[in-house]
Amino acid sequence: MHVIIIASYLTAAAAFLAGTALLGVSWRGQRTGALLVLAMMVSVLWGVFLAYVEWQRTVAVNWVLLAEVLRYGAWIVFVSALFSAWPMSGLLRGLHVVAHALWVALALYCLGPVTGFPQPTWLPFSTNVPLVGTLLLALTGVVFLEQIYRNVQLEQRWALKFLVIALGLLFAYDIFLYSYAVLYRQFNASAWAARGFINALLVPLLLVAAARNPQWSLDVGVSRRAVFYSTSLLVVGLYIIATAIGGYYVRLYGGDWGRVAEITLVCFALLLVLLIAFSGQARSRLRMFLHKNFFSLRHDYREEWLRLTATLSASDMELSQRAVRAMAQIMDSPAGALFMRGDTDEFVPEARWNMPTPAGLKLPAGLPAFALMRTRRWIYDLSEPPPLGDEQLRAPAELTDLPRAWLLVPLVLEDRLVGFVVLAQARARRAFDWEDIDLLRAAGSQVAGIMAQAADARRLAEARQFEGFNRLTAFLMHDLKNLAAQQSLLLQNAERHKHNPAFVDDMLATVANSVQRISRLLEQLRGDVAPAKPGRVPLAAVLDKALDECRTQSPRPEYLPVADDLWVQTDIEQLATVLGHVIRNAQDAAQAHGHVTLRSKRESGHAIIEIEDDGAGMDEDFIRNRLFTPFFTTKASKGMGIGAYQARAYVHSLGGTMRVNSTPGQGSVFTIQLPLVEPAKAAMVADKQRTAP
Repeated sequence: MHVIIIASYLTAAAAFLAGTALLGVSWRGQRTGALLVLAMMVSVLWGVFLAYVEWQRTVAVNWVLLAEVLRYGAWIVFVSALFSAWPMSGLLRGLHVVAHALWVALALYCLGPVTGFPQPTWLPFSTNVPLVGTLLLALTGVVFLEQIYRNVQLEQRWALKFLVIALGLLFAYDIFLYSYAVLYRQFNASAWAARGFINALLVPLLLVAAARNPQWSLDVGVSRRAVFYSTSLLVVGLYIIATAIGGYYVRLYGGDWGRVAEITLVCFALLLVLLIAFSGQARSRLRMFLHKNFFSLRHDYREEWLRLTATLSASDMELSQRAVRAMAQIMDSPAGALFMRGDTDEFVPEARWNMPTPAGLKLPAGLPAFALMRTRRWIYDLSEPPPLGDEQLRAPAELTDLPRAWLLVPLVLEDRLVGFVVLAQARARRAFDWEDIDLLRAAGSQVAGIMAQAADARRLAEARQFEGFNRLTAFLMHDLKNLAAQQSLLLQNAERHKHNPAFVDDMLATVANSVQRISRLLEQLRGDVAPAKPGRVPLAAVLDKALDECRTQSPRPEYLPVADDLWVQTDIEQLATVLGHVIRNAQDAAQAHGHVTLRSKRESGHAIIEIEDDGAGMDEDFIRNRLFTPFFTTKASKGMGIGAYQARAYVHSLGGTMRVNSTPGQGSVFTIQLPLVEPAKAAMVADKQRTAP
């Protein structure tokens, strides 16, 4: 028993210390809160001192009684402070004065033997005096609690009931303990040993009471999750203790079968604990009991919102299923279904979570029930009569017939009902009130926004796919247009020059080039060839190829090379196509009697290509805002509006730049700048030298 008593009072001291720390950091300056913190602190010292007394067993009894009196004095002062909010009768006011005078007098009486002052012969020190006095203090505490609970309004009793229960049990237990001591001149050893553990059990109730009474200026936040798991462990612990006691008596009185029955009973009890622990319905019932009796609000809105956000942002299932589960978790529902508005203005099942729906189920969006859900964000409780007693507003029978269907929660976004969620009956039967309605409406708006964003993202992805397809088609048509223009020029000149061998040779070369380019386009569309990789090519070869493709159109470009042996990193076909486009645009601008000049030179480690014409020119606004805008053209039906955009994009992909200088009425100069590279042969020699040993 010696070790048990020490453990008991140290447990009480630890529990009150934790409570003191929590209340101390939460204190906001009010007198009542300060007195509660003081009472908890005195209880800490009381528990430590009694454990020390049991450990030493040499401390005088008057010190033990002094500790008891001071502890009672602290709790009496706190309970008395609670009366400051109500007017007191003369009798009750007198009782307050007597109670304070009593504990002060008892404290001084216990200090008498150590003060050195002579004791009066008519009042020698006796342990009976503090014992009876402490018993009177416990009785006074019970009277105070009864008066507090009786005088508060009915709606305030909810906030004080845990304080009354905790202190009432504390005072009642001590009444039994001190009555026994007064009658038998000694404390009951078992009751004295269990006292510390019992006091430790009261600390959570005191903390809940502090959280429910903000006027004490104690900003205490009790975690619902901590309360849930702590209560679960407490219930399991009490159950195991009860099982152990039952097993003990079975073994004691069971005879030959006692040991066997004890083992069987313990295993059965543990099996039952496991079944209950893994039962969602049991957890739900316990959670509902705690929310209803320990907290002012049913939902912890911070935790609910964090859980909603975490569920919606997870990646363990499709977004629509996550949306159903997120809404169901709020009401502790095990199943649900999501209905979204389709393209035909009907609501169809989008996702199911543990709730089957009939195949082909469709609900017209124009039903009166859906209009009510949209305008008033009405949440249907399918177990209740129709809203306002109007049968036209009754929920569709197809939804009420779903397995265990309970609630219809609208998903409203910008005054539009984008969908709704059907929730199954909660694991534990519960009332559906304004707290649930407000939270479900807020969560429904959040889910509606996320589902709408997901739908917009899908539509945007589809639009980008079509955009890519349209862009590919436009590029293809642009190349085919250039080839058709070449063939058209051949046909226009064929009648006049068909007997000219040089013209025939040029015509055959142009046709062969066109066939080669068309074949290459078809191969690229089929995916038969991989995209060409840029390589080291001489710029002169690229320019010659581009000029060959443009020589059939007037005016013929004039080539003025300034520097030779210029090499660039590119694909010869693509760069020739780009240059050919710029040259043909210059030819179109200069018209048949104008001039087009092509120059190439070296400048600061770059190859410079200039294409100049003496056409109509362009102003600065056109160059800046329209020239390189895709699908904008000044050639009406003859142009596609992507040539300049495609040319600049390819030059930029090579690490180069394209600049335009133009003056209206004087012409334009397109300047293409590309980084120079070493010639192919020189690069091979350099590589061999680097790899040589």
